[in-house]
Amino acid sequence: MAFAERNVQSALDYAQQLVHAKDLADVLRLHSEYVQAQMKALAEQASELGQIVTKAAQDAARPKG
Repeated sequence: MAFAERNVQSALDYAQQLVHAKDLADVLRLHSEYVQAQMKALAEQASELGQIVTKAAQDAARPKG
C-alpha cells in the first residue's frame, strides 16, 4: 500500500508542477524528470518486493518444528 501511496503522491506533484509550467520546454523538462524519477522508483520498488518474496519463500521452506 505504501508503494501505491507514494506513486499517487508523485503523480499529483507532477500534475501540480505541470499546472505551473511556463511553456512547452518547461513541460518537456518536467515530463523527462518525472519519467526518470518514476523509473528509479519502480526499480527500487521491484527490488524491495523481490526481497520480500525471497524472504517469504525462505520462511515457507524452513522446516517447522
